[in-house]
Amino acid sequence: RPYTRQQRIPFSKLKTPMQDAILAMDRFGSYLIGIGTNESGSNRTNQFLSDVSISQPIAARIPRLSLKFYGIPSPSILTKNEIIPFQPSVRNTVTSPLILSIPFLLESHSKSTESRCISDPASLLGNSQSSSPAAEIPIHVLLSDDGALGVAFLLQSSSFDGWDGSDRGRTLNHSRTFSFSPSIQEKDVLGKIVIFPTPLMMTFNSNMESKHPHHSCLLTASLHCSNLRIAGFSAHTTRNLLWSTSLVPVTKASQNIIKQNRGTGDHDITPLCDGFRRVLSAYILFNDEDDGYRITWITNANISNDEGDLVHQHSSPLSHKPQCNILQNPDENAWEKCFSEADTGRIHHGESGNCFGPEISYERYLRVDALLNDILHRRQFFLFKEKSVPNESLKGRMMMPEFFYNLVSVSNELQVTIAIVFSNLAASCHTSKKSPPSLGVVVMVSLWDQSYNELKWVQHPSCRGEAALKGWCHELAMNWRMRGCGVGIFCVDKTKLLPTHQNWAGEIHECNIDEDLDDDINEPLWENHVSQLRSGGRNLILPPKHISMSSLYTSADMVSNQAVNNAIPVKRIISRKSPIELIYG
Repeated sequence: RPYTRQQRIPFSKLKTPMQDAILAMDRFGSYLIGIGTNESGSNRTNQFLSDVSISQPIAARIPRLSLKFYGIPSPSILTKNEIIPFQPSVRNTVTSPLILSIPFLLESHSKSTESRCISDPASLLGNSQSSSPAAEIPIHVLLSDDGALGVAFLLQSSSFDGWDGSDRGRTLNHSRTFSFSPSIQEKDVLGKIVIFPTPLMMTFNSNMESKHPHHSCLLTASLHCSNLRIAGFSAHTTRNLLWSTSLVPVTKASQNIIKQNRGTGDHDITPLCDGFRRVLSAYILFNDEDDGYRITWITNANISNDEGDLVHQHSSPLSHKPQCNILQNPDENAWEKCFSEADTGRIHHGESGNCFGPEISYERYLRVDALLNDILHRRQFFLFKEKSVPNESLKGRMMMPEFFYNLVSVSNELQVTIAIVFSNLAASCHTSKKSPPSLGVVVMVSLWDQSYNELKWVQHPSCRGEAALKGWCHELAMNWRMRGCGVGIFCVDKTKLLPTHQNWAGEIHECNIDEDLDDDINEPLWENHVSQLRSGGRNLILPPKHISMSSLYTSADMVSNQAVNNAIPVKRIISRKSPIELIYG
């Protein structure tokens, strides 16, 4: 069958616009993923400029930066272009048609009142009008495993209006009663999140396609949230921020569910919701915002809230109940919906009924600092007491240490596993020479009732300082995830591993390929490596391969513009589950 053969397409044969950079192909080889500015000389844009009223700000209607989905050219089109390139019918044929355009960055020079998402800050729009933001702004795009949803993280400079780089006077998304994580001191962690549909979501809206056979008549709805912390850029990966689910929380459920889940009286802890609605497809998005995660449930906008079976949570409570709520309500108006034309990205102000896109169904904020405070307060460690403080009124109070955390996993029962490391205040104050300088704990938290389990406590004999703590946190999270997935040396029989091997965390790579996934769980391959580790003593033994992030986090593929930012030539782009391959040439 010809469509199953390896198809190698040179980049020059794609005929995509020069201002667009092709970043990747989707998992199934259905379309190309590119990013760039709008083509000012195109017929569609010129027609739009002539139709726009003078009273409307044009700059606010044309996106400065867009994510674009192009169709992959068929072998017949490529063959015709090579054999008869000057035939008029061939010249008018679009080799890689533009399927969908999602606006990322919007600018406006008008002084009219507009929302914060319609007009992005200058730190996101680039240094000059002649330069493209795609070459200056780090961008990570997560694509769901079913290929229907995408989430983009855009990093901006911290020098935007309203913040001088310090915490004092800064407008916060939620109230804070605990200490900041040290990662808040890092620069360039403010940015923007865009939740958008993919071309595959267009096929899910059959009713829309029947009414509008030409998708250019459809409006795309994307969700924008600007000027928020995006600490996930400094984590060990961003793939762990998007998860698939079939349960969506609801707040107005039947009285039976309310009776089952309310009125327990355990420290006045509020349940996550009144119940759950089981849907065909939904997603959970996590965003690290200094001291915890903004957790957002996302569904298709065209799915009615009354669809799906109403269920309640069956998971048993975990060992410990917090003294206060570690789940809080985030900002109600954090997300804003942006309507745009599917094929041009042209912005439409005001809501329209003929659109497709995602919808925010539910949102909560998980306070990791409150969780750590509860753990330390419950255990009442001597080494975390402020015994050296001269003021008598402060003695005995809990003091929050320097801490870092990473998201490890999310289960179908909405149990979140987090790795937390923090400095040992007793060791830093020299109150005990035998105290380790830093400690760590892996915690499982139930989002349903906020109960948690301390899965494992660890200590580090020489980890001091922010950089060392952060690196150890990454290693702890990767070690726990690799053990849970059974990859690397953890696919070998446990009886062949030494106790020191339990802390192993192999090197990783972020490529979206399936070529080496089998080797991540190849027991003979890693058994040989374990034998070398056992006999090598203190000698450095390199692993046979780097672990693929696709083996650890299967719910999302990650695409970035790192090659564009660093001007790195790309020689090859492949698809995970398709024989199509893009090559240099």
